[in-house]
Order: sequence, then C-alpha cells, then structure tokens
Amino acid sequence: MGLEATGRMPARCYASKNAGLRCLVLFGALGVVFCVQNMKIVMFKNSFIQTYLLLPLLWGAILWLVWWWPRTRAAGRLRIRVFLYYLAAICACFHILLQVAGGMVDGFGKSPYSFTPAGILLNIFYVGFRLGGMEFSRAYLLNSLAGKRPFLHLAFFSLLFAFFNLPLSKLSAIKTGLELLKFTGGIFLPALAESTVASYFAYLGGPVPSLIYRGLIQAFHWFCPVLPDLQWTTTTCLCTFVPFFSLVLVQRLYATEAREVRRGALEKENPWSWILTSVVSVLLVWFAAGLFPWYPSVILSGSMEPLFKKGDVVLVRKLSPVQEVKAGEIIQFRHGHVRITHRVIQVQEVGGTKVYITKGDANKAPDADPVSPEQVAGRVIRVIPEIGWAALVIKTVSGGISPRGPEF
Repeated sequence: MGLEATGRMPARCYASKNAGLRCLVLFGALGVVFCVQNMKIVMFKNSFIQTYLLLPLLWGAILWLVWWWPRTRAAGRLRIRVFLYYLAAICACFHILLQVAGGMVDGFGKSPYSFTPAGILLNIFYVGFRLGGMEFSRAYLLNSLAGKRPFLHLAFFSLLFAFFNLPLSKLSAIKTGLELLKFTGGIFLPALAESTVASYFAYLGGPVPSLIYRGLIQAFHWFCPVLPDLQWTTTTCLCTFVPFFSLVLVQRLYATEAREVRRGALEKENPWSWILTSVVSVLLVWFAAGLFPWYPSVILSGSMEPLFKKGDVVLVRKLSPVQEVKAGEIIQFRHGHVRITHRVIQVQEVGGTKVYITKGDANKAPDADPVSPEQVAGRVIRVIPEIGWAALVIKTVSGGISPRGPEF
C-alpha cells in the first residue's frame, strides 16, 4: 500500500525472523541507557566517567548489536533512497540557518564545549556513538514494528527517543508555572519536533537519512565555537515550527518523487496555493521572532491606558542608537531583562549624550531612570487591539512575565 492522494503513508516495512525478540532486547538495552543517563550511579563518584565514557560505550554496544542483526527493510522505495539523503541534509541546513537568523536578533554566545584537541576528540566519541546507537535502534524498531499502523508507531518512537534528549534533572527542579512553560517550549517541544522528523526519515530510508539530519544539527551544536544565544520563546518558535514544516515538506516531496500521489489528484491541486501557504507561514514565524525591521509586542499592563490596553499588540519599528527620538513619541526600551513601552516626555543631554525621560500615560510620575539611546529597541508605530490575550492567560497561569518581558 503506497501513499495515496488521501495522504496515507507507505506501509512496506519488512521485519526479519525473530525480530520481535530482538526488539524486546533492544527495548531492554535502551532502558538501561536511559537509567544510566538519568540516575547518579554510586560507583561513579565522577559524573564525567558516567557521561563521557559509560554512556557512549553503551550506545556503541547498541550500535554494534543492531549492525550485526539481520536488516529490516525501510518503508520507502529503494530507487529514491539517495533523494532522501539529500532531503535530510537540506532540512538540517534549513534548521541551522534559521537558528543563525534567530541569533542575529537575540545575539550569539561562546560555545560551552571544549575546543582543545582532546576535548574535540572526546566530544566526537560521545556524540558519534550516541547518534549511531540512537538512530540505528530507532530505524530497527520502527521498521520492525510499524506494520499497518505507521502513524501510531511514529508518534510513539518520536516521543520515546525525544526523552533521551531531555535533561530530566531540570524537569524535577521545576517549581513554578513559568519554569514549566519554559521547559516545555524551550526544551521539550524542540526535542520532540526534531525526533519526529528523524523518525520519519528512519521509517522511509533507514538509519542513514536520520543520521544525516540529526548529525548535521548536532555537529553545528557541538563543534561550532560561536552559537546563537536564543531566548526560550525564539527557540520554541524556530526549533518547533521548522522541523514540523520540514516534515510536511519531506512527506510531500517524497510522495511526488515516488509517484505515490495519483496524477489526477496532483493535476486538480494547485501547487501555488501550497507554496504560498508555506512561504506565508515561514514569514509569519520570522516576523514573530523579530527577524524583520518590525516586530509585535503584547501589552501586559495598563500603564499606557487609555491609548494601549491590556491584551493589545503594538507593532514596533526597530531603531539604532544613532536614530533620533523626539519628545512625544512612544518607544520600547530595554530595562535589564524587561522591555517597557512608554512615552518620551523630554529629551535631555547629559555629559554630551542624549537621554530620554519616559513616562506611562496612566502613571503619575516619570520613570525613575532616564533611558539611553542604546536601550531603545524601537518606536511604536501601530496598535492592534485585543489580539494578545493568549499572552495574558499564560502570564496569569504561570505567574511570570511575557516572552519579551512585561510591558509597563
């Protein structure tokens, strides 16, 4: 059964004899790895040995085990296997490029990993065996068990292998709703999205395309000396949307290349509408992430009433420190980790440098500290009433601040 015009997935997985028993062994081995990864072992007083020696060796043992077992045939057509390899590389590069674009907005930081010769070799040892063991076991389990329910098994194994990429110690330390929101959006959802794409590649083409996809992303993360220092909201937006967009794209391109969509259905469907939808979706994500000269920001307080009310969204045009701001204009400026939207009531000169005195329209007194040009993020140019209530709900539930900080 192939992928029909209705969007059904191919279900041609061929498992070898005794594959069920081997899958049980593999589940047991993965369980051991999961326990070692997330439990402090008394015999290893130095966690370095447990993390960088024991875990890679366990993943290496799984890789060796699956390598010598009889092969399982993936669901995808053999004649377009190389096409899947190219798709995996393109999706990974797209993922990396958008992270770099996000870094142009949020900034970049030095990599936390060692770049000494010994450190690089150790990281190659750790990442190589971990990736190999994970992707070979993912492909073997998927193509042995998927059968006639590929969607169900894809969802299960995507979730299963996503947990291997989660720092569960952070989950146990969560105390507030905001911390849970940050963990879910900044860590869990990106890990699940990446795992889902890898699972789909493993289902269609075996371990190689999933290794290419995750390998390029991990190589950028581990071996690039400068990395994007993304806010958790940017990470949620880019690292969740981009993999799922890649998944839809891969499914569509594979179906077309494999000729598993009926010709009549393709002729009836307007490809430009699908392309336009995809482009608009990407542009909306970039706009929300602040990759354009304008960006949206939600008003979370009543300090600018009646002009801006809670739940309104303001459109902010970015300004550089050399651009002048006049009295009477409404600006958004950085105060620590918070962004504040207030009106400039006076422009002063202190020590040859201009500073801005700001005040909320509903406040009785001006803000305590003057604003320097370097603090100014942008000038408010438009307001869209009452479309930011989702952010207010999140703030109320979590007891925290908005993604860009509270508005005053």
